[in-house]
Amino acid sequence: MNPSYDAIVIGAGVIGASVAHNLSQRGLKVLILERQSVAVGATGA
Repeated sequence: MNPSYDAIVIGAGVIGASVAHNLSQRGLKVLILERQSVAVGATGA
């Protein structure tokens, strides 16, 4: 069985996670691709 997605977001930093969340709230099936843990190094503060 091959999964299908409406959108693929590359990078799960602050912007990528926000975009993915917004798309999923609109009913799209979203895949997030991230090579590290989510939000690692997203901010220097």
